[in-house]
Amino acid sequence: MKKVLTLTAAFALAAMAFTITMLTKPPKSEARPGISIDTRALTNSAGLLEEAQSDAN
Repeated sequence: MKKVLTLTAAFALAAMAFTITMLTKPPKSEARPGISIDTRALTNSAGLLEEAQSDAN
């Protein structure tokens, strides 16, 4: 029974520490919107023949 109580107390302490950390210093996203690539312009500038299949049509 003492092991269960110790495990429960440790889990509660860890959960409380995590919650306090997230409330006081939340993580900041470092993600940035990527530069979009204009595939239509790239395909058109590739100089494909009119008969050739391309996704730009």
